[in-house]
Amino acid sequence: MQLEVVENISELEFVAEFVAKNRPVVVRGIPFEPENWTPDALKQSIGDLTTQVYDSLFDLENILSLSEYIDDYFGVDGPYQPDVPYVRWYNQLKDVDFVWGDEAFELLQPFWQKPDCVPEQNLVVPVTSDGQGANPVTDNFPYRGVLVAARGARTRLHRDPFCSDAIVAQFHGTKEAALYHPSRTNELLAESDASSFGGFVDVREADLNSLSHEPDYSGLVKPGEMIYIPHGWLHDVIVVDDSVSVTWNFVHDDGADAFKEYLKNNPEDDSEFEVLQYFYARAGFDNMSADQILSRMS
Repeated sequence: MQLEVVENISELEFVAEFVAKNRPVVVRGIPFEPENWTPDALKQSIGDLTTQVYDSLFDLENILSLSEYIDDYFGVDGPYQPDVPYVRWYNQLKDVDFVWGDEAFELLQPFWQKPDCVPEQNLVVPVTSDGQGANPVTDNFPYRGVLVAARGARTRLHRDPFCSDAIVAQFHGTKEAALYHPSRTNELLAESDASSFGGFVDVREADLNSLSHEPDYSGLVKPGEMIYIPHGWLHDVIVVDDSVSVTWNFVHDDGADAFKEYLKNNPEDDSEFEVLQYFYARAGFDNMSADQILSRMS
């Protein structure tokens, strides 16, 4: 089934029809300045900064300047090539010294706006002070990243950490997304794996041009569109044309039931729980346990 595409959707409708109902959607007409998101423009604005380069399953492969990545991998036509690496340039996620993307986000702030339908208030994650909202253009979010990816780069089948929802705002090039309903998790397991990302079959292992398991939804995400991927939905993404986008994760109060269940099931065993704790610490709540986070939500 083709992904639903909507335009001019309000925040109220987005939350009620998609966040609360755990339904994926593509929203068209998001605000950004396309001339500032081309590869050449990015090389001018942030090309000298050092990026994080990953493989298709979130393993760090290399550290390159953005210009080096674009020069090495962009502009390759023809059939998809295997094992094309992918810049996932995250804002700070842990209290460690690393090649974070916070400076890049600061320099890119003038060139995009939060999509109107995306809520700033009533967020459980990221954590904010009472009465304050969070805007992905200016504020740190879990897994907020600048994504720069050459044709054929992939994010293999996975689901996002700690039952959070994901948004990808597409600014240059095109991606193809395949989404699988959470009820199909067991069908798509390759092996037992406690990680948030791994353990699922590679649905493009035999042929990058086709899927071995029919998705519940699939479709293209083009410049000026955002895709909303609700928690629990497994998704595989391949880059159709050299691509630039921005992504971030969140938990909204109207879609937080699965997040609460996650907290009840000993999430300290999940390596991604440290990221969640980091965002609570940023809001002044240090060393929060899962039970303490639950208590604060009640």
